[in-house]
Amino acid sequence: MTDRDSLWQNLTRDEITQARDAGAVVAIPIGAIEQHGSHLPVDTDARLSTAITRLAATRVKATKVLVAPSLPYGFSPHHLSHAGTISLRLSTYLAVLGDIASSLAQTGFRRIVFVNGHGGNSAPFRSKIAELVTDGIPVTGVDYWAVADAEWLNMLKGGLRRFGHACEFETSLMLAVGEGDPTANQAIRERSAPLKLRTLQPWVVPGESSDPISEVRAAWPPIFQGNDAGYHGDPAAATIETGQKIMQLIADRLADFFDKFAAMPIRLGTAMGKTAEHISPPTSHPAKGV
Repeated sequence: MTDRDSLWQNLTRDEITQARDAGAVVAIPIGAIEQHGSHLPVDTDARLSTAITRLAATRVKATKVLVAPSLPYGFSPHHLSHAGTISLRLSTYLAVLGDIASSLAQTGFRRIVFVNGHGGNSAPFRSKIAELVTDGIPVTGVDYWAVADAEWLNMLKGGLRRFGHACEFETSLMLAVGEGDPTANQAIRERSAPLKLRTLQPWVVPGESSDPISEVRAAWPPIFQGNDAGYHGDPAAATIETGQKIMQLIADRLADFFDKFAAMPIRLGTAMGKTAEHISPPTSHPAKGV
């Protein structure tokens, strides 16, 4: 499948109908418009989730994937102290996700996947998906970095080998995505080169070292206030080579997930009684409701 064939916005209604009837999965990249320090653009999360989803869609083996237009805006109030951030309210964000999934289900799609690129979206979209699935809508969601984090962690070279914010991981991926734009990539390199390793979360007040929040993985958003550097990690360690390797790995794992998700029968909605079941069959089978 070519990239053009997988993009929802390039297709006619008849082509989309044919894809639906063939059991296509619909993938919706979701991201955020928010500050990413002084070295990355504010659309980093939206750009990366879109690029990775599009690449994965061309690598599926057993099913067709349609990539819907991206939802660039996310839940980012913890970045609003910095210029460039555009955040939806939580209620608005959840409503938008619900409307997108409901529209696709009403059209007849039986496998819907949100591909998330922003950490602040993770908890909200998972709670919304729980509601939608119990309401009978066949939708799931995945953080793109999570599909292969057991593998790409070892590819990082810097002092924080994990997913942060505007970190080595994201900066490397942005260099890979911008491979054809040497001017932009040079700007990223120059701006990230002097940045120091930052291992403490941004909620830790400067001068303090204790972080019981991280120790027990308690809930707290990464508050990037106006006097904050705006990143968490080791962006100076980023390279285009690291980004290319990680992007290929994640795209392969995400494509594999699309294939397997389409092929599995899965319980959906609610059903009373010991013998009653509501199952969404594999998309290669004729639809039985939604």
